[in-house]
Amino acid sequence: PTSAMLRNILLLGIFASSYAYVSTPMTLARFSPAATSARSARTAIKMVDADTVLAVVPGLAALGVSLQNKNAGAFVAPQTTLVSNAEMLSIARENFKKWNDALQTKDAAYVASLYSNSDLSFLPTVSGKHIKKIDSTEEYFTDFVMKNPFGTITDDSVQIYGDGEAYLHSGMYTFELGEGDARAPVEARFSYVWRLMGDEWKITHHHSSVRPTPA
Repeated sequence: PTSAMLRNILLLGIFASSYAYVSTPMTLARFSPAATSARSARTAIKMVDADTVLAVVPGLAALGVSLQNKNAGAFVAPQTTLVSNAEMLSIARENFKKWNDALQTKDAAYVASLYSNSDLSFLPTVSGKHIKKIDSTEEYFTDFVMKNPFGTITDDSVQIYGDGEAYLHSGMYTFELGEGDARAPVEARFSYVWRLMGDEWKITHHHSSVRPTPA
């Protein structure tokens, strides 16, 4: 319940208590001091006390309910809305498209801007280096975008981390590389970890390797 609801419950209880108390017969008033014995007076006082208790019961009950609900509410964990697997897979494919479209611009700096400038782990397809810095990422793509790469996902899956602020997108893709008659497909495996930083998705991990030839 909200604080307004709790306040209304408490006020309703107080009103009920006041009404019941006012409606309670004042037994002491019916006894004349001259005609009332000590025993009768004690009986009357007991009756008044019993009526008074009955009169305040609604208010006490309402107060108990309000306190119980207030205390119970303090221990209710906040609900989080998790992204479904299907929704996250759609986001992953949109982010891959954004990355693939960036390659078509041949702007290495723009491609590199999609990667995190901290906590980066990048294992490129045609480099033996383990890239951890954004400037090294731009250096790699300076050469790679000149191969006219275009990637197409052929198989993929997604795993969600946290409350949907990060995910692992992995699978298989085929890249078309080269120009004219020299253009050829290259099948490769991939894995990306994208993390939501502020209001932007950034790549914190990227691994790509040529698919092994079946034995």
